[in-house]
Amino acid sequence: MFGCRKDGATLATLLDKKTFQGVLTSDDAAVYRGFSKAQKCWAHLIRKAIRLVLLDPENEEYRRFLDQMLDTYRTAQKFAADKRLGAAGREQKVFLLMDKVCEMCGDRFADDSVPQTDTEKDFRNLVHEIVRLQGDEELFTFVKFPEATGTNNSAEQTLRQSAQDRKTCRTSKTLKGARRRTVLVSVFESLRLHVADFTLDGILNETTSWLETGQSLFDQLLENHGLSPPEESILKKLIPTTD
Repeated sequence: MFGCRKDGATLATLLDKKTFQGVLTSDDAAVYRGFSKAQKCWAHLIRKAIRLVLLDPENEEYRRFLDQMLDTYRTAQKFAADKRLGAAGREQKVFLLMDKVCEMCGDRFADDSVPQTDTEKDFRNLVHEIVRLQGDEELFTFVKFPEATGTNNSAEQTLRQSAQDRKTCRTSKTLKGARRRTVLVSVFESLRLHVADFTLDGILNETTSWLETGQSLFDQLLENHGLSPPEESILKKLIPTTD
């Protein structure tokens, strides 16, 4: 989205927490809290642990904590990929993973000593963040629902260029330009997910077929999921224009 704020009101317009039935994989920004099924990105958590090791490479506790985090996430990935597991089996695996998190964070979470450095403070904050996410059941949702993923890396990499464009206000100096850019990016990135031949010819063939059949790819997706088009344009709510 270009030309609108990246805040809770925008997210609520795009994705209603009360009706969204999928798994939202995201970082731990406050705006993404409150979804019934959420998965917090392990890559973000692991990067925070890596940063601690880089800041204080001689600290064995930081290195050990990073190793434990990596081991826990890799174990969770194996459980998520195990197609032999049913719903009950996946629940049992999540309990095992929660035990690993308790072992990893237990003594550190109970440590109420005052941090002496910014790095020690960051370490304590990371431990408390992981414990909070465990309590909110947002660490291993991708094990219960393997169609989800444990990180949002793919989405962030796909949208990195668009995010940079948004930060530098490219094509967003007017509402009309922002709206045009939003439509183009949304359509092309959506086609990337669904069109096998993502080339200029492939895109032209796909969109030309919409004119011939009277139904776009997006109409088909709505129909397949039993959804109706919104009564009012979401884009009009977020980026109102006079034309």
